Amino acid sequence: MKKTPTPKKPTPQTVASFSDLPVSRRALIFYEGFKSASDVMFYCDRDGVILDVNKAFTTHYGFTRQEILGKTPAILRSRHSTPELYQRMWANIMDPKKGFWHGQMINKAKDGRELPVVLTITAVREDSGDIVGFISTATDMTEQFALQARLADAQALATIGEMVAVVAHEIRNPLGSIVMAAKQLVGGTLDAQDREMVLQVLRGESQRLNEALTNFLSYARPREIKRQRSDLNAMVDEVCRMVQSNPDLIKEIKVNVSLALELDPFTMDPDQVRQVLWNILLNAIQAMVGAGTLTVETGREQGSAYFRVRDTGPGIAPEKIAVIFKPFHTTKQQGTGLGLAIADRIIQAHGGRIEVESKDAGACFTVYLPSLEDS
Repeated sequence: MKKTPTPKKPTPQTVASFSDLPVSRRALIFYEGFKSASDVMFYCDRDGVILDVNKAFTTHYGFTRQEILGKTPAILRSRHSTPELYQRMWANIMDPKKGFWHGQMINKAKDGRELPVVLTITAVREDSGDIVGFISTATDMTEQFALQARLADAQALATIGEMVAVVAHEIRNPLGSIVMAAKQLVGGTLDAQDREMVLQVLRGESQRLNEALTNFLSYARPREIKRQRSDLNAMVDEVCRMVQSNPDLIKEIKVNVSLALELDPFTMDPDQVRQVLWNILLNAIQAMVGAGTLTVETGREQGSAYFRVRDTGPGIAPEKIAVIFKPFHTTKQQGTGLGLAIADRIIQAHGGRIEVESKDAGACFTVYLPSLEDS
C-alpha cells in the first residue's frame, strides 16, 4: 500500500514593493485610505461633478453622501472666494508641468458656517496625460484658529495687573494737564498768546489720552480676526502715501517704497494688518527724529507674504530686541508700550510672525503672513 504524500504548504509570495501588487489590490487600498482619511476628501470627474466623498467630508460640511454626489464643488463656495482665485487655481491644476493647486480657502458648510481650510486639488491623469478627474484634500483649520484666539485672550488676562499700574500713570499725567489748562481758560486772565499755548496743551494732552485709552482697549479686548481676501500691496501703498502726505510727521525723512509685482491678494484681516503696518512705520519715523530714509517693501518667501520696514535711526540694542514685544515695554518718554505687543499678537493670530534685525545702525522689521495661494 502506497503511502499518501503529505501536501506541501504553499510558500507565501513576497512582494518587493507596492507597485508589485495587482492593480485591483492597489486600487482597493487607495480607496479604503480615501474613505477613512481624517482629512476632508472628495473626487470629481473631468467635468467637475463630485463622484465620491469620504466620511470626514460629510462630518465637516454637514451634507449627506446622497446630497453631495452629482453636485459640483461650487456648493461649498463662500463669499470669500473670488473669480480671480478660481482662475489662478484652475490655471495651476490644468498646467501639465504643475498639475495641482495648494492654498488657503474659506468654504461654506450646509448650515452656512464658514470653514477655513488648507486645500490641495490635484489633477488625476492617465498614462497618456489626459485628465480623468480631480481629487481634493482639505485640512480644517477651525480649531487652530480658535486656539490662537484663546491663547491671545489668555495672554491679555495674564497682564491685567501690570496694565492697571500703567493705565493709572498714562491717564493721570495728561488728565492733570487737561484739568490745569481748563482752569486757566476758565479764569479768563490769559492774553492771546498764552491762551493759544494753553489750547495747544489741551489738544495735545487730549490726543495723548485718547491714544492711550485706544491702546489699552485694543490690548485688553482684542478684536476677532475677520479674514477676507485683501491686497497687501495696495494696503502698503495707501499707508505710505498717508505718511508722505503729512509733512508734520515725515519732516525731512525720505520714503522709498518697493512693491513685489508677483504678490497676489490673499486672506487676512486688512484692518488689523493695516494697524500693524502703521504702528511699525510710526515707530521707525519717531526713531529717526525727523531725518533719514524709510524703506518699505513687500514680497513672497516660502509660502508667506511679507512687508518689511527699514529705517536709518539709531537701531535697537541686542538686549532690547528680546523684550520689545512685551506689553508695557517702551524706550519713549511717553507711551504705553503696547503698540508692538498688539502688533505681535495680531500677526500671531494670523499664524504669522514678526522678525527684527538691528546691526550697526537702523532697525528692520519684517512681518510674515501665511499666503499659500499658488504655492
